[in-house]
Amino acid sequence: MRKLFFISSNLVVTAQHVLNSNTFRPNVGFSKCQVWLIAQPNIIIEIKLKDIIEHSEIDTTLIQFSKSFPIKVRNSSLNNVDSGHECYNEGFTGGQMPNMKVSWGPNGLIISSCSDNKIIANGHGQIKQKCIMTVNATDIKMTNVIGYATSYGGVVGMSGGPLICKQTDEILGLMSMGLPADNPIKDSLFAVSIQEINNRIKNWW
Repeated sequence: MRKLFFISSNLVVTAQHVLNSNTFRPNVGFSKCQVWLIAQPNIIIEIKLKDIIEHSEIDTTLIQFSKSFPIKVRNSSLNNVDSGHECYNEGFTGGQMPNMKVSWGPNGLIISSCSDNKIIANGHGQIKQKCIMTVNATDIKMTNVIGYATSYGGVVGMSGGPLICKQTDEILGLMSMGLPADNPIKDSLFAVSIQEINNRIKNWW
């Protein structure tokens, strides 16, 4: 279970190291793999490989659907924020699954309802600093990407969720990575600026 967020009624953002083309490959011994977007209140959508556009250079995957969904969409911040700016993020505890009601249909698994309240892992604090991120990890590779470091830590599972301005409730960025890399408990978190993402979307259109 990993986090994502809508930036329009039919366009979703998450981290590329969380959702990419490899996500759709079946595990050994299986012939099929299904990937789902689950959002409250009770929006359940199967994601197909054709729906995603990867921007690995900013650790971002866009998911575009052919129809719109009735869900709250936060505005993207157009302003630069400095150290000390109050913020929070939304995420999940990695490795945990929500409570789901499922059944099997002729084309695979069907999820009819879902509740994720027991696995939510949100954080809050301040922007520690605006930074230029260069990362050369196994699953994340970025060079000179504008982002934010937070004053607080978190856990595995927060990647892909939004970093949000506490004052305006606007999206500041996409939660990407945390340090130390090899520890499930992170002392510091880093987000890709939403402006980096919006620049890619403008070029894509």
